[in-house]
Amino acid sequence: MKALIVVDMQKDFCYPEGALYIGDHVRKIISTTKEVLEVARGKIPIVFTQDWHRKDDPEFNIWPKHCIQNTWGAEIIDELNPSEVDYFVKKRRYSAFFGTDLDLLLRELGVNELIVCGVVTNICVLHTVADAVMRGYKVTVLKDCTTALNEYDYEYGIKHMKEVLRAKITSSKDLKTSF
Repeated sequence: MKALIVVDMQKDFCYPEGALYIGDHVRKIISTTKEVLEVARGKIPIVFTQDWHRKDDPEFNIWPKHCIQNTWGAEIIDELNPSEVDYFVKKRRYSAFFGTDLDLLLRELGVNELIVCGVVTNICVLHTVADAVMRGYKVTVLKDCTTALNEYDYEYGIKHMKEVLRAKITSSKDLKTSF
């Protein structure tokens, strides 16, 4: 069974007034991600991951403060319309598997194949995909539903997931009929 993993599509990353705004290019993946969600909803489980930090998180030695738990910036963006039937995994590190119950949730649902999208390509998406592959999941990454802080970082992340992790890289257009 497949599941859709939507990585960190949160207000602090995706909205201009967010604490760690990725940039205006994130707007183009919001609409494609929304389309994928509309097709997937009701057919496969949807899991939203959320960067979820304490105010004193050590990650803030690397990045500006962002996605502080229970704040506006930590919320999933409005355009994706998360619902009660979706699943939510709060994470404090780059990988959605590290220190969370994501693997347990997926195994309980009978999931063995993941479709991954979200932000940012070379950080949280990459680390989540790496941990998924190491746990034996078959992984597909939607290249038009992920972006990074710049083009180099995006290309690096995609190349690494394809060539090193052997994830399938495809577009949302190619995937929509396979749900």
